Amino acid sequence: MDTNKIEVIKEIKSTNKLLKVIVSLLLKRREKDLLPLKEQIEVLYDSGLKPIEIAEIIGRSNLYVNKEISGIRKIRGQKK
Repeated sequence: MDTNKIEVIKEIKSTNKLLKVIVSLLLKRREKDLLPLKEQIEVLYDSGLKPIEIAEIIGRSNLYVNKEISGIRKIRGQKK
């Protein structure tokens, strides 16, 4: 398989991943407004996105997203 086909396959997989995330966020919408930002981050993180990708999607800094993910992990660790 040549490199162009491999790149196309990678792009398709990436696009499919982002579509799954979009559908997930749409399904988790409340009646009139979106989920709170922390919950959006949690959904995106659980969907397999990296913090830098989440930051780009929600329009916040990578530092902010990492802080929220750290808090989410801490809470989950306490629940176990």
